[in-house]
Amino acid sequence: MLGRDVGPDVRIQFTSLQGGVVRSLALRGHGSRTTPLVVILPGLGLPFYTMPTARALVARGLDATVLDLPGFGSNLPRVTRPTIHAAGMIAARWVETQTVGRPVVVLGHSTAGQAALTAALALSARRRDFSLVLAGTTFAPEQRRLHRLARATPFAYRHDRLDQIDPMEVYRGRTGIVAMLHSGLRDAPEERIAHLPVPVTVTAGVLDAFVPEHWLDQLAQSARTAPTVRTSQLGGSHNNLFTHPDELADLGRVEWVEC
Repeated sequence: MLGRDVGPDVRIQFTSLQGGVVRSLALRGHGSRTTPLVVILPGLGLPFYTMPTARALVARGLDATVLDLPGFGSNLPRVTRPTIHAAGMIAARWVETQTVGRPVVVLGHSTAGQAALTAALALSARRRDFSLVLAGTTFAPEQRRLHRLARATPFAYRHDRLDQIDPMEVYRGRTGIVAMLHSGLRDAPEERIAHLPVPVTVTAGVLDAFVPEHWLDQLAQSARTAPTVRTSQLGGSHNNLFTHPDELADLGRVEWVEC
């Protein structure tokens, strides 16, 4: 079953890791091993909506790769369990094996912000030449119950668009998406980020009800061991990687310079 076409500029790659295969969507700018690479982890494991930001990064001279984790973007067997920590650990392994000698920015959005934090903490035990962007990172403490999250949801997506979704990704994910959500609700990223030793930027759409300003500030203030911490409110609501890709790409480029 095929999903929406990601475009002729995207190179689909397959990497064997830990007994499975990681599918990734690569876009190249200058095409050199010295070109900075932004590794994007998509929220709830749905890669399609991140592609506009990937293209905007390439337009700024960077390379971009979207990791299809835990694997809802194709019919391949999933490379890992559908939890934020499992996805984060596989992402860390992919970065470790595929980006040797390259400057890297790890960008995670929504629940994949939580997974990207897992990846960054794991990577930092072996390398420090990378930085982290947490975009629209879930979940604020007051939203870690389903009924409270449900109240915020209509407002979180108020400036998003239906065409950001590939229905086949959602179909393949089904129960896996629910599992990703529940694993995110059990997480406390404000506690884990306190141990992060690399530069980090915490950002969200100004109209994103999943990331109220106090939650953005709490994450930033909790990153006590990071050498630099930035916060930034950009345009749009929750999925602004689709609706405001240029703003996200500008932020990613700044983070690479810091790295």
